[in-house]
Amino acid sequence: MLGPAPMSYRLPPLNGLRAFEAAGRHLSFKAAATELSVTPGAVSQQVKHLEQALGVPLFQRLHRSLILTAQGEALLPEVADAFERLSEASDTVAKALKTKPLRLGISPALSDEPNHLLARLAGTKRPPDYVRAVATDDVADLLAGRLDALLRPGPGPYPGLHAEVLALAPGFGGHKKASLVVWPGLARCREFTRARALLVKG
Repeated sequence: MLGPAPMSYRLPPLNGLRAFEAAGRHLSFKAAATELSVTPGAVSQQVKHLEQALGVPLFQRLHRSLILTAQGEALLPEVADAFERLSEASDTVAKALKTKPLRLGISPALSDEPNHLLARLAGTKRPPDYVRAVATDDVADLLAGRLDALLRPGPGPYPGLHAEVLALAPGFGGHKKASLVVWPGLARCREFTRARALLVKG
């Protein structure tokens, strides 16, 4: 007697979904390419193949920016949630799975040894693997893509960037608060939220 028929998931190209999710968060093929360590052309092609497989457009491609279509807006939060759950599930069985650390700039006014500070905040000998810090106060490093996030005393403004004022954990050169500035497309990323939790007063 035959058993149940094998189940097959009806899925579009997974590389295309990953490219779409990153591009949708950033609304930029270039920023998504930097995050995924590929070229903007590769991200564009992967998204194009995904659109062909789905039979619907996901972005309106403007001269210097992207806009999600109605179909893209409906798909993005579901795909982002699925990747987040996959990441959490992988963590439960594969602690050694490599992660791309958040490149965090910390103002020298807050700490002249930022990685030592992060290790102390984490209660370890080394900084956590999800964040690496350099001492800098220069927003240009963030704008040029050399950093993913920046912690600095200045309140801004920071046009085009996501910024929030944090109540800092002890050890930041006597400063009680600082602005944590990040590209909007990284504000919900796991490494950013974990690094943010490390910096704030418990």
